[in-house]
Amino acid sequence: MKVALFGSTGLVGKNVLKLLVRLDQVEHVYCPVRRVPEPTETGILEGAAKIDFDVVDFEQVDTLREKFAGLDAAICCLGTTIKQAGSKPAQEKIDVRLPLSLAAVAKKAGVRHFLCVSAQGANSRSPFFYNRLKGMLEEGLTMMNFEALTIVRPSLLLGKHKDKRFGEELMQKIFGKHLAILPARIRPVFAESAAAHLVASMLKPPFEHVCASDGVKGKRIIYNRILAQTPADVF
Repeated sequence: MKVALFGSTGLVGKNVLKLLVRLDQVEHVYCPVRRVPEPTETGILEGAAKIDFDVVDFEQVDTLREKFAGLDAAICCLGTTIKQAGSKPAQEKIDVRLPLSLAAVAKKAGVRHFLCVSAQGANSRSPFFYNRLKGMLEEGLTMMNFEALTIVRPSLLLGKHKDKRFGEELMQKIFGKHLAILPARIRPVFAESAAAHLVASMLKPPFEHVCASDGVKGKRIIYNRILAQTPADVF
């Protein structure tokens, strides 16, 4: 398999990358980036030859169409916070417009399966800005009619972020190793679990699956309650 991975240096993306290079089924991982990470940043030694880090201008994503040709799947792990982005419009650009632009190019290039990290509570009519963004993202991806679309909806993601995130840090301090006392629907989940489900769905695309929430064929939503019941070291 040949795969594109967007957001390969982020929390979930790094874990997806580690899984992809370990799989015999995966021969090539194309990672468009703003800068090439150091080996110490990825933590990947064995299998690193499969990775193609490509410094690109994300303002000109249409130029990537040739790079996407022949890929079996594209995985999007892009996402940020208002604090990190600097403003709501800047966050919308990273969380919605950029993923949709990349998805559109992938679709034109013939990529059959698109996979994306969304969020629990994603709804374009939500009173919460972040959930509205993710709802808009999901609606846009659905309208593109990929043969297969996988959406992962985690709650708070646990792991070592590059930027400090108060919510995740607070939950880890309060509950520590006792997260299981929280209902699975809202329980914070480890980034490794979200990554594992993305990769598992990539290996078994939902071409014939019919989404229960909207009846769309080929669409699979993996909810937080499923992620919360999956060990972080599932692979």
